[in-house]
Amino acid sequence: MKIGLLIAVILLCTSCSDQFINHKMQIEIAGECVSDPSTIKMISNINGERYEFYECLSDSFDGKNYSIDRRGDSLVLVYPTMEGHKSRFKIILDIDAKPAYHFMVLGNQTLVIAPAEK
Repeated sequence: MKIGLLIAVILLCTSCSDQFINHKMQIEIAGECVSDPSTIKMISNINGERYEFYECLSDSFDGKNYSIDRRGDSLVLVYPTMEGHKSRFKIILDIDAKPAYHFMVLGNQTLVIAPAEK
């Protein structure tokens, strides 16, 4: 009984983590690729941040095979390398992460994430 209680306490203490990254991506094809730089729209709320932007990716990109990596105080969006014809995608990326991050790397653009001035 004592051993079972000890194991339960150890598991409870080690399973509580202060670090997480929750993310969800929605995509839609928005036409042919263009070379002009995309503007990035960021909306912050209680559930994290929402980024809306356009990116040229392979036609076979399905919005599921990507990753968000933490590198120091930065989050980096990593797409898989795919060959073939590319199209312009509208991407809506929702991110909730703890601890706070101060930079977001989306494609070849780095955003500085700072709290709004009051």
